[in-house]
Amino acid sequence: MDKPLSGVKVVELTTFVAAPSCGRLLADLGAEVIKVEPPAGDMWRTSGKSYVPTRFCDEENPVFDIYNTGKKMISLNLKSADGKEAFFKLLETADVFLTNNRPAALHRLGIAYEDVCERFPGLVYAILLGYGEKGPDSHKPAFDTTAFWTKSGFLRDMAMLNNEYTPMSPPFGVGDTFCGYLLMGEICAALFRKLRTGKGDYVSSGLYHNAIFGMGTMNIINQRPFGKTYPTDRVGHGLPGGVYQSGDGEWMYIGTNSRKILIEKLTRIFGEPEKALDPTFVDQQTVAIIDPPAFYEYFRANFAKKTRAEWIEILEGEDIPVMPMKGFADVSEDPQAWANDYLEHVEFANGNVDVMPSSPIEMLSVGALKTVPSHKVGEDTADVLAALGYTQAEIEKMRAEGSVK
Repeated sequence: MDKPLSGVKVVELTTFVAAPSCGRLLADLGAEVIKVEPPAGDMWRTSGKSYVPTRFCDEENPVFDIYNTGKKMISLNLKSADGKEAFFKLLETADVFLTNNRPAALHRLGIAYEDVCERFPGLVYAILLGYGEKGPDSHKPAFDTTAFWTKSGFLRDMAMLNNEYTPMSPPFGVGDTFCGYLLMGEICAALFRKLRTGKGDYVSSGLYHNAIFGMGTMNIINQRPFGKTYPTDRVGHGLPGGVYQSGDGEWMYIGTNSRKILIEKLTRIFGEPEKALDPTFVDQQTVAIIDPPAFYEYFRANFAKKTRAEWIEILEGEDIPVMPMKGFADVSEDPQAWANDYLEHVEFANGNVDVMPSSPIEMLSVGALKTVPSHKVGEDTADVLAALGYTQAEIEKMRAEGSVK
């Protein structure tokens, strides 16, 4: 199948999740992605196994494979002369260079954008950053837990304020993949420009920048002149929507597309439609809630009168956006996810079969995609170097000297 990026070569010098997720998506779109690892391999290989050490291993490492499936894996020692030379030969044949190394490290290796842009004028140089290239934090190590979730304010301000308040704990890899998505789009745009002009480009995506933009609504309304403050208690979270506990102890979330319509529908369902017009309950002009704590208590008490299943049926019958609160473990058994092939079974070399999220790429020109276990460190080194013109004897000599694995 002639996929959108068939014929495009990507050289990837990445670790962990954000930039590798971008490379995986480029491979899904048809690009040849060659991942360059140090002899010890990407540290995420070890991190992936650590999540379930009683099960995950070199032969079964789904947390690594989800971001690295479909890539050729080579191992070069970029601190050696021969390893560096092989790397530059790769870049000579590449359309895209993808990395998440910090700019200072790239400068030390002599492969920063300024070092290679004139030598490879058609190269799309793509970098995943933490806090940006300038400013007091630009040199700091960045993960999505710190640069995306913590510095953006999400963990502190979106936790529910109560007597036992504590900031939320961050999820792993979520902000990373968001940034990878954007970088993939920028790379595709740069490749389109290259078709027209023959020129390469410099594109970047930053964890902190993406968090600021992605949480733009909160960042705007929480500015001091506007008066909205976080964190807030349950009363301040989206009334009349938000989370409610039903009579059987289960939780559900009700979305608010129109506060006025939702209040009218819910008070009618509760058997008190006059409440929606009560001036002591709701300001009719602004649809502002007069007494938020009492307002919340009214809804909370009513939702406690039936089971969650009963409420889901009633609310869906009224076309009210409602969803039972699910856990991560529920997703792998969700019929909606399976019906749309959002999940897949992946078999590993040790015989185990795991349920994994499928690729988010959905294009007729790409077709069905299948996640496969990633290659081992250096598994494709010999083949890739041979394609660059190295003889088997030269490759073996480089292996013996520690320049490649």
